[in-house]
Amino acid sequence: MRINASSHCNSLAVFQSNCITRPTSSRSAKRSETMRSTGLLSHLHPLPKQTRSSRPLLRRLSSKISPPSSPNQTRTYASSPYSPSSSSSSSSSSSSSSSLSTQKTPSLNIPVSSGGPQAPLDYCSALVQRLDPEAWLCSYFWPKKERSWWLAYRAFNLELHSISTTITQPALASIRFQFWRDALKLIFSNAPGTVVPQHPVAVLLAETRRNRPIQKYYLSQMIDARAKTLSLPPSSPTFETHLSTYTPLSTALLLGPLPLLLPPTHASSSHLSHTLSHLSTLLTTVSLLRTLPVLISSKRQINIPSDLCEKHLIVEEQVLRKGAEAQGLRDACWDIGTRGMDELITARRDLKETNGKIVPSTVMPLFLSAVPAENYLKRLEKLDFDVFHPELLKHDWQLAPKIWWRYQNGKL
Repeated sequence: MRINASSHCNSLAVFQSNCITRPTSSRSAKRSETMRSTGLLSHLHPLPKQTRSSRPLLRRLSSKISPPSSPNQTRTYASSPYSPSSSSSSSSSSSSSSSLSTQKTPSLNIPVSSGGPQAPLDYCSALVQRLDPEAWLCSYFWPKKERSWWLAYRAFNLELHSISTTITQPALASIRFQFWRDALKLIFSNAPGTVVPQHPVAVLLAETRRNRPIQKYYLSQMIDARAKTLSLPPSSPTFETHLSTYTPLSTALLLGPLPLLLPPTHASSSHLSHTLSHLSTLLTTVSLLRTLPVLISSKRQINIPSDLCEKHLIVEEQVLRKGAEAQGLRDACWDIGTRGMDELITARRDLKETNGKIVPSTVMPLFLSAVPAENYLKRLEKLDFDVFHPELLKHDWQLAPKIWWRYQNGKL
């Protein structure tokens, strides 16, 4: 049977016009008014915008249910480290506890991968810029040649970090760690005809070793520290145990690249190494504070040492539920931050003979790693040691000028 298209379109238009112009009966109008008055059509016909947006009654009820808490004593690094405040957690923004499940690490508009074995510097630069933006800012103040070699160190650390964060099976992680151990053996081998693995980081490390007297010890220490912490629980028994476990990683990141800027036979080499050891403890304490929100949001675990939890009566379930409002959490973060600031003050005291300046000035780029750590601790103090505050997740625009000013000043 063949259908005429013109007649079919005409009949369809007539049907639509009848549906549009069809008058509504009085019975259906009364039924709709009854349903609207009883609220049955509220989902089809929403209330006016003014009525939905302004709810003064609910605001009054909420203010009665949750009255503002009494102000607490302000925590500062200038307080005595032996008598921390033991009062309840102070009032803060309500978004700190609700941001445990919603906060995300700010992403940078940077390509995921770049370069390759033929362009190892491009690969390492893109990796550091994407995953370690603070180190990327400090790299601008390195000399041109040494900058590429220092980025190789930082990229090597990020490659190891990706193993411990992306691989959950210890057997697979040990295979990846063994790959880098074998790569270091080939890089530091003096046998003729040795072929370095065609990985951009390995290629750039091999170039670094050919031009500067770097030590294999610190690179191997980074692998051993990552492999050791992979099988350990996130929370250490004591705070000192945590520092002794994780500080070697920060030490390797500071003392390992020192031969890039200063010969090992220099007279100030041992003195600067001792000063950098204090800064490594500072970096470890800051890493402990920064990792806490990430562990809670991803793995529902806390990494605060057990002795601090016992000292401030911290309950893990309260931390998972309330965040910074949990009992004793801010006091524990204050203890950890105070230890980091003490190490920074001690490092500055070591430079009293030179009036606080780094001598020789060629090693100043290596000391710039303390600027982002100090900046984080000061921001944390302004936020009353709320490690979950959304402001800490934002990139501080003042960080780059601070690094530049510290470099121009030449002081730690």
